[in-house]
Amino acid sequence: MPKGRAKGYCNAHYSRMSKGRDMTSPIRDVGATDQARFWSKVDKSGECWNWTGAIQFGYGVFRINGSTRLAHRVSIAWKDGAVPEGAEVDHMCFNRRCVNPEHLRLLSHSLNGQNRATANSNSKSGVRGVYWLEPAGIWMAKAMLNRVAHTIGRFSTLEEAEAAAIEWRREHMPASIHDQRKSA
Repeated sequence: MPKGRAKGYCNAHYSRMSKGRDMTSPIRDVGATDQARFWSKVDKSGECWNWTGAIQFGYGVFRINGSTRLAHRVSIAWKDGAVPEGAEVDHMCFNRRCVNPEHLRLLSHSLNGQNRATANSNSKSGVRGVYWLEPAGIWMAKAMLNRVAHTIGRFSTLEEAEAAAIEWRREHMPASIHDQRKSA
């Protein structure tokens, strides 16, 4: 029996059999094009086209030309051409699994960092850019832009601080489409 075979199966089919999975479907369509393989792993049932294949750190991954690539970068490269060196792909929909090229755009690292929908996970206020100053008993609105902290102001209510933070980001962070879309 050839090396790597057990019970007459190749490694992939033996693994499938040992896990009790379907033995009749092919492991991979060897003759399929890269694009056919790619799009077979995408659920296009909603606005976001969600990646159903392998996931790493919340992003889809796809093996092409002998290397593993991020699926959203492959998708936008097929739409717009090669992704330039140093460019990042921004998910305008905030969905890491989305590979819909209409939801993706190329940005610099700095601009990509501007486009966020929510506060940090450790935020006590739950509002992006708003912090509670316990000793003073007030809300502080702040923003980071190009690694520089900007104090927007101090406010008596959370709502006032949030409105000021949004207005500041609208003026100084054009890539923050979430803030651009919010009503004034």
